[in-house]
Amino acid sequence: MKGGSLLRPLMVDVYLFNPEHDLALAHGAHNYTAPPFARQLRYDLRLLPAWIATTGSYIAVPDDAPIEEDRHWLQDHGLDVNLVPFSQLADLGPCSIHPWGWDAALRYRLQQAGVSLEYLPTDEELDWIRNLSHRRMTIAVHQALGEAFSPCPVELKTAVEVTEFMNQHPGCYLKMPWSGSGKGIYRVIDPVTDNHVPRWIEGALNRQGSLLCEVGLDRLQDFAIECECLGGKTRLTGYSVFDSDFHSQFETGRVAPMEELHQYLIGQYPDLDKVVEKLIAALDEIIAPHYQGPMGVDMMLYKKENGEIALNPCVEVNLRMTMGMVTAAMGSRHGLRGSFKIESTSSPTHYRAIISP
Repeated sequence: MKGGSLLRPLMVDVYLFNPEHDLALAHGAHNYTAPPFARQLRYDLRLLPAWIATTGSYIAVPDDAPIEEDRHWLQDHGLDVNLVPFSQLADLGPCSIHPWGWDAALRYRLQQAGVSLEYLPTDEELDWIRNLSHRRMTIAVHQALGEAFSPCPVELKTAVEVTEFMNQHPGCYLKMPWSGSGKGIYRVIDPVTDNHVPRWIEGALNRQGSLLCEVGLDRLQDFAIECECLGGKTRLTGYSVFDSDFHSQFETGRVAPMEELHQYLIGQYPDLDKVVEKLIAALDEIIAPHYQGPMGVDMMLYKKENGEIALNPCVEVNLRMTMGMVTAAMGSRHGLRGSFKIESTSSPTHYRAIISP
């Protein structure tokens, strides 16, 4: 992608948080307007990329953000980055922009702010990102591994097919092709008594054309490999360990040195490194030739009926920054330890990211 900092080393690096990215991909067009909760999350967690950002880079913040207050927060946390109001991005000149994720709506916002197209992804690059972000990519990855580690998801396009699947697999997950924050995922515990699920299926199919259906597994541990795609190759940058809620939404992340997280996972599943090697090769074939940037692959340890610990090697593929990348940077780059989570308040709703022991 043209905005890649490694291709333009003399450019100013600019990071920004656009958590509505997955929802914008589902919309598909540049005229997307994020819902109120996503706009509030974008504002309240505007400094989250500072944990990932390179020293001396910039964080783009909303024009009405309290700049001096934000600067004090950065100083208090030892984060050596600068701030720039969104409307003043063009004043920085040549820049390499690192958003949470690239989509047509963000590119349009940046154009409106005066950022030159020279520093933004092309239509073709955005199309590749959207197509590769479709959840059917998990099927392609499972198949490319050439070995059945766990049940492979299936993509279904009619309500009859989906209903048959969930009747055969109580406790299954129904997932929209594009969604964010767990809102496009429905866990079906009892399809007979769940009166809401038929309407949800109908609405999802009408909006996005298909559903990815997955057998429910006895989850033991969520984790991810964090990667970077560059020059047609996939590079493993680390691991993240986290817990999800009932709807598979990120809940808490473990903050610790990378080697400690790796050893914890190896202790649970000794063959992990061999599987990750095969997974990287699959990503080199499927994703890396068409995409440049950060990528996270969610995985899961689960328990089989016989008590054996098994691995789902590809629960999600995220062609963007992830909360796991944030916790990985907190632990490995900034020496923090603890549990990371995002809390919300109500009336009015606000969000904050916290680390607790």
